[in-house]
Amino acid sequence: MKTSAIITAITKSIVKMDRILVYRHTNPDPDAIGAQFGLVALLKAAYPEKLVVAMAPVPGHLAWIDPTDEQLVPPQATDLVIAVDCANHERLAGELPTGAFVIKIDHHPNHDPYGQLNWVDETYSSCSEMIYELAQAGCFTITTAVATKLYAGMIGDTVRFSTPETSARTLKIASALAATDIDIATISHHEMDLTPALSKLYGYVLSEQTIEPSGLAHVVLPQRIFSDLSLEYGDEDALVPLPGNLTTVKVWLFFIETPQGQYRVHFRSKAINVNAVAKAFNGGGHPLASGAFVPDLVTVGQVIEQMQAQVLAATAVD
Repeated sequence: MKTSAIITAITKSIVKMDRILVYRHTNPDPDAIGAQFGLVALLKAAYPEKLVVAMAPVPGHLAWIDPTDEQLVPPQATDLVIAVDCANHERLAGELPTGAFVIKIDHHPNHDPYGQLNWVDETYSSCSEMIYELAQAGCFTITTAVATKLYAGMIGDTVRFSTPETSARTLKIASALAATDIDIATISHHEMDLTPALSKLYGYVLSEQTIEPSGLAHVVLPQRIFSDLSLEYGDEDALVPLPGNLTTVKVWLFFIETPQGQYRVHFRSKAINVNAVAKAFNGGGHPLASGAFVPDLVTVGQVIEQMQAQVLAATAVD
């Protein structure tokens, strides 16, 4: 199905349904929140008679994108579910209602087409960019408030327009959002915000990371560091790009111990494909930005070992 036909089908489903529940992935980043709450705001403004709900609260460190304290509702089989920025069903924040019609809108590889209607396009740099396209096609009004959320999502996923996925289309959409009089400077500063506690974690990452001669950097953040600095799990997301600022680093791995004792892994790279290693540990994502969860420090070591082999192989080819 062509993109235009998929967007038309999405719009028709929205018009038809009285209750619309918008989901996103767990441990959200700015794009997940921007896309989710940007879409909710669009639909609420267009259809004030409908029930439109974001089906997960906003973490405190992302409340600047949308501070709304949504009143969650029990999902029903007759609801329309729209899941944004979530590649895998298992990562959705909240249980889907059995029997509901599900629309998936995402820009990650479509290994799990869990929607009855799937609009998945890896050429987009962010899901927020896709919500803009949906709004344009559906003739929804993009207010300054909506544009702020979408712009925040876009610069979050492109790391302020520095990733390879950033395209002429990305910049054109960003320009259109900027034309609604959003506060570009404030949004950009929020994306770079460091609280005093986060600044200490910044120092911890730089001092505790290991940088291999190959250009692979890796660092483990144990739960005790969160307790010591009075940080919440998830607050560290703003620091994930940090090792990549070093000129000697080609690929970097962030291992964050979860409150349950697992390790959440961020795979990041400037040019070498990291997704194959992420997939080997039941994760995945983009070629230069992927994620996974591993059970223990032994497996952390295995991830580092496989990633080191990948970096060495890629360097040998170069």
